Parts: sequence; C-alpha cells; structure tokens
Amino acid sequence: MDRVVPALELIDVHKRFGPVTALRSVNLVLEKHSVLGLVGENGAGKSTLISVVNGTVRPTLGTVRVNGRELNAGHPTEAGYMGIATVFQEQGLVANLPVYENILLGREGKFANAGFLSVGEMVKVAREVLSELEIEIDPLARTGDLPFGKRQLVEIAKAFALGRIYPVQPIIMLDEPTSALSESETQLLFALIRRWRGKATIIFVSHHLSDVFEVCDQVVALKDGAVTGQWDIEKATPEILHEAIVGRKRSEAYYKESEQRENPGDIVLSARGLERPGEFMDISLDVRSGEILGIAGVMGSGKAALAHALAGSIRPVKGVITVNGRAVALGSPNAALRAGIGFVPAERNDSGLIGMHSVEWNLTLPNLRAYCAGNLPFLSSAAQAEVANKWLRKLRVKATGRKALMSSLSGGNAQKIVFAKWLERDISLFVLEDPCRGLDVGAKEEIYSLLRQLAKDGVAIVLVSDNLSELIGLSNRIITLKSGRITAEFGTPSGSKPEETTIIASMV
Repeated sequence: MDRVVPALELIDVHKRFGPVTALRSVNLVLEKHSVLGLVGENGAGKSTLISVVNGTVRPTLGTVRVNGRELNAGHPTEAGYMGIATVFQEQGLVANLPVYENILLGREGKFANAGFLSVGEMVKVAREVLSELEIEIDPLARTGDLPFGKRQLVEIAKAFALGRIYPVQPIIMLDEPTSALSESETQLLFALIRRWRGKATIIFVSHHLSDVFEVCDQVVALKDGAVTGQWDIEKATPEILHEAIVGRKRSEAYYKESEQRENPGDIVLSARGLERPGEFMDISLDVRSGEILGIAGVMGSGKAALAHALAGSIRPVKGVITVNGRAVALGSPNAALRAGIGFVPAERNDSGLIGMHSVEWNLTLPNLRAYCAGNLPFLSSAAQAEVANKWLRKLRVKATGRKALMSSLSGGNAQKIVFAKWLERDISLFVLEDPCRGLDVGAKEEIYSLLRQLAKDGVAIVLVSDNLSELIGLSNRIITLKSGRITAEFGTPSGSKPEETTIIASMV
C-alpha cells in the first residue's frame, strides 16, 4: 500500500544561533487536512520552528518537506509558493488599506496586466475567498475600521488566498490566535477552523491547553528545542502535556535556595484594584522587605503589562499603588523613581541601556542631580567617575573601564550596569522583567547571587520571568496570572518548592 504523503514533515531539524541551540533533532509529521496543536513554554522553540517552516529562518541541519517536496530552506517566497502562511499574534495588516488589498498583499503581480492592476479582479477573488470561508466582511471596507477579531479573520483569509493564487492547498500556522479575542470571537474562530479542515492543513500554536483540546486532532509538545511527544488528541491529557512541557528538574544550588530569606519584613509595595482594559484587572498584591514575589503566566496573561504598571511606565485606569505607605502617582516613571522603585526591563538594549554611550554615562544617568558641582548646573566628572568605578569593582563588571561603550559589554556585564544604576539610588523595590533573558549560565548565576544579596539587604523584589524553574527557585511566593487575572498564589519556601506542573495548571 502506497504511503500517504503528509502535508508537512520535519526530519532531524536543528537550529543554532551561535552557541545557543534553539531546535534539536526535531522530527514532526503533519497529516493533510488536520489541525495540529503545538505547545511548550516560552523559549521552548515554537517560534523558531514556525520560522523554519515559513522560510524566514534557515535550519542549521535537517530537512523540511511540504507535500513531499523539499523546501528550499530560508526562502520565505518559495514557502509562500508552496502554500505556507503564518498568522502571527501581532497582526501584519495595513490599517489604511481596504480588506481586499490586505488579503492579496504581496501577490498583486498576479493581477497585473501591462503595468496596471485589475482592481475588479482583486475584489472578486477576495470576495470569493471570504465567502468560501464563511467570513462576513466587505472586501471594500477599510481594514483599520474593523474590530480586532474581524481583522484576525482577514489575516486568516489572506493565508487561505494562497490557494487561489498558486495551485496548492495551504498550510496555515496560527500563532496564539485566541490571545486577544473575546470568548464569542474565540468560539467563532473554532467553528470556522472545523469547517476549514477540508480546505487546508493547520498548525495551532497556543499556551491555552483548553483551546488545543477543543480544536486540534493531534498535539506536539516542545521543551528546550526538542519534541517531547506527539499524540492523537484523544490520547493526550492535561497531565501528560504538563509533564511533556516541563520535564526537567530544578537545581537548588543553582538558584541559591539555601540563601533564601524566610522572614520578610514590613510591606514595601501594596497594590489594590489595579486595572488596565485588555491587559489586567482587579490586581491586588503586597510585597515585603527582603521578599521575592514571582509572577508567572503565559504570553498575553498580563504579567508584562503588570510589571510596567508597577514600575510606572504604563498607567492603569483604576487602582492604588503605595510604597512604604505613601501613594505613588500611576503611570509616572518620575514618581516611581522618587518612591524608590527601580525597573529592569526585559529588553535591556532597547529600554534599559544606551548602547552608544559609555558605561559611566549609563550608570549615572538616573541620578544626575547628585553629580552637580555644588549648586551649579554642571556635572562633576570626578563624582561620576568615582561612582562608576565603585560599581565596576563591587559587581565585578568585566569592561575595559568606565569609558567603555555599553555596546562592547557582554550581556551579563551589561545587565549588571542596569542593576547598578538603580542601586546607586538606594532603591527599596525592584521590578524585574526576565532579568536573565539571553544570559549564559555563568552570568545567570551571578545575577541570582545579586538578587539573594539584595533580599538580605531588605530590598523588596517583584520578579516576572518566563523561566518557571528560575521563578520557583528564586521566589518566596508566586502568583499566577491568566487572561489578566490572578488565578492562584503559591508559597515557595526553601526546601519545600512546588512542582512546575502545579504552577502551570494555574496558568493555562
């Protein structure tokens, strides 16, 4: 009996970015006209896998086959010719264009004759695609005037339109398609996916296991860049997937768990009733002196927005924040700074540092008034140099000197400067957003030691991290967020840490 050719095969695919292995020996089979769920923690390799399949990333090793034909890896145009389309969580539509133009964007050459576009033919094809998919949207409508859920459907119609332009049945990858949809929009999307099975093959990427169980035929789990299992959906359970997604042990010594402070002091940060529509709601929490409070959640849970709200970089529409008993103006970085809040953002090179300035300038920037010469509006170079040299020594920063450009430092040393600029201001509360993202093992260990010392010194810490093992190892308590709401709180005392599967169950 002849073998039925799958829609998609990945055969021993590896992808390395320098010393980092993002995918390792990935083997995956996607049958035609099926819906495959792809699950895994942030950083598990899902985005890299999508990028390999859609041609935007070339694998280091391995083969990708589409309907039996080998994909010329690293060529997104060829991937499009072969029917591969991606609907990303962040929409890629042009708001001021009509729907039909967005649906056929980048494929206009198929409707050109003697240098002129046939608008009528484009509208006709777009209308046919929308009708076939049972999507009730006027192809002449301005895309930016549509609500988010309708724009998401336009993105999907754009993907299906490949089948009208090229002689292929599309393979459509939906990246977190329900993350910003209402419940009614989500149910509509699921109903449409069920109808579309006969017209396309779908990869459904989601952190929400309930969505995967509702709409998928099979599910694949990724962990640390490797496939840990592929199951028919009837044979998978939440417990099986939790284990496959996590599947690793935590090192107590690595996270300095024996140094964890178990007797936090007085309340430093108090937040009550914080709300920001579409991101988080009814958030109330306290953090004490010497305590590390972990905040866990999947992408889109609201944890990143909450961190920015606590640090004053975005404004909640409701709620109260106090630091050491004094109210802090919402949405004001200056007010947060005056209250003693330091913020380490996830993207240090974009938001935490100025790469083309010196170590000294970056380190002293938040506290320039302290380096003025007397009452004169002039900076004292000697005072700045003294402070910069102090922190270079204290944190053992490897740099050629205080005048070295930030861009010349390694990730771990640059992150130490991000911390140091706040430590010089005698911060009483740190809000940390993935402070070890992109750091190597040794650099992470140094940051963990720094956090333990800060807690011993009485600093309160709010730690947001995509790394659950890290979060459990470092925190005194963990709260979990899902769809912008707190779903659970876990005590994580040294010597009695919860399992990652326990935390995940409250996140997905």
